[in-house]
Amino acid sequence: MYLYIHDNFLSAKRYESALYRIENRLVDLGIKGRVVRLNVLKNMSEVVNDGIRQGVKTVVVVGDDSSFSKIINIIADKDVVLGIIPIDKRSKIGQLLGVPPGHAACETIAQRIIKTIDLGLVGNYYFIDSAIIRNENTLLKLKAFNIGTREPKSNQVSFNNLGVLSGVNTKQLSVNPTDGFLDLVVEDSESLLSRNKATSHFRFKELTVECAQPGAIITVDQVAKLKTPTTVQIAKGKLKVIVGTKRLFD
Repeated sequence: MYLYIHDNFLSAKRYESALYRIENRLVDLGIKGRVVRLNVLKNMSEVVNDGIRQGVKTVVVVGDDSSFSKIINIIADKDVVLGIIPIDKRSKIGQLLGVPPGHAACETIAQRIIKTIDLGLVGNYYFIDSAIIRNENTLLKLKAFNIGTREPKSNQVSFNNLGVLSGVNTKQLSVNPTDGFLDLVVEDSESLLSRNKATSHFRFKELTVECAQPGAIITVDQVAKLKTPTTVQIAKGKLKVIVGTKRLFD
């Protein structure tokens, strides 16, 4: 059973034609299901949990990257498959998963290629790709040792599961989203625009992030902004997600 959740911002009139095409295409492909349009009276968490109690096995969010990020943090510990229909081509998560925008995404949902991948966790917030902190005097505490950036405004520190949004998933630095580890990458800001980035690379399961500057922020999947100090770790559960053939990982 499919549950399609339309994020509340899609109630704006400019999205009507796009949603109409999406719903018609789902019917044509034979994968129609229950459609819920969120509003101030319908909470995403309640809708998802009610659907699972009623036997839903696949949850598809229609919206943007923020919509996907919100729903990951609801279903991370639940046995369901997650899909996304990006409402427009600005979705970086859609590009990462190989899911085209608008009604073209319906074919990807119908093909139902499912990958089971790791999730990262910053504090209590799950992420699929990466978390990044910049321009701070950062101290990273692992069990065996500590890592400190040299001085403020000299480094970008990223914690990577896929490493696409953070820009570190290259042939020189392979990041595996199924190995049970996250990849810590520290990059010298002076080399960020260079092909030969000066990087330090460590694989880890859990660490603590502290910053000398009060109110330092970690940006998660380019959507959420969380304060430090905090912990970053590999999540215990994994995510089953619908992907396309043009996804940016194996």
